[in-house]
Parts: sequence; structure tokens; C-alpha cells
Amino acid sequence: MQQESNNGLLQAGTHDAPEDSVIASLAHVEHDVEDLVAALALLGVKRCSRCRQFFRSTDPGALFDAGPLVCYTCIPDWWSSLSTQIGVADRERIEGKLAPWLRKHHGAEVVKVSPGNVRDATTSEFQIAVKCVECAGSGKLMEDERCRFCNGFGTVRIVMPK
Repeated sequence: MQQESNNGLLQAGTHDAPEDSVIASLAHVEHDVEDLVAALALLGVKRCSRCRQFFRSTDPGALFDAGPLVCYTCIPDWWSSLSTQIGVADRERIEGKLAPWLRKHHGAEVVKVSPGNVRDATTSEFQIAVKCVECAGSGKLMEDERCRFCNGFGTVRIVMPK
């Protein structure tokens, strides 16, 4: 048997109707928030997929686009998580975009890898080893000459100083 409560809702013997009302209200609010996020995107504001913060898309150094958008602050955790889950080809493709983005927009430095030259990890905020662009990771230039950009190792380190 259904009864009408003080707020005008029909209720059965259980409390399903108020719960349904709360769920419907929550769904409506969620839809409104999605519409608001879409409107912000139309105005040139985009969101980091990790921390969910908003950034102006007119700032090219704010978000890195590797499929999902990732802000600079989230890059170290995002990269350490993602790089272990993807294949070598995908990792190299993303590194090929990430390294120049970090250099251009955030002052990252290219450091040659050499046996006696190990940079202290505590002096850098973030660092990754990437395939040398100059020799395509072979370590050799023309006529089998050792690549001077990576010292013949085929990789360089991209280091973000603190």
C-alpha cells in the first residue's frame, strides 16, 4: 500500500521513492556539471585527465597531449605509470613528443649519457631516458661514426631541474 508523505511523494512500505528522488537529483546535477565542462571546453579551457584541474588551452605548456591531456605537475606520476603499461613502439612515440614539449615549454635540459657522468637524481624534478633524435637510437651517424649527440649510446636523458 502506498502513502503520501508530508513532502507529497508517494511512498511504498520501503523508502525507495526518496532514494529514487536523490538518485534522479544526483543524475541531474552530474549532467549539468558535464554540460558546464563542455561549455568551458568551447571557451578554450581544458582539463587534466589525472588531477582534473582546468587550464587555458591557449597556454601550450599547460597540458601535454598524449591522447588524454596531462598537466605538467602530473607528468612524473603519469609517465611512470604509463610507461610500464605500453609497448616499446608506443613508449618511443610518446617520448618523441614529450621530450621536445618539456624542453620547449618547461626548460628541460638534454644530458648526454656517459659512463663517468651520472647526474644526481635529487637535483632534478623529473628525468627520462629517450632515444636520440639525431641518430634515431643507433648510436651511429654517417659512415659508422659515433653519434656526438648521445656519445654513441643511442639515448639521451631529458632532465627537469628543480
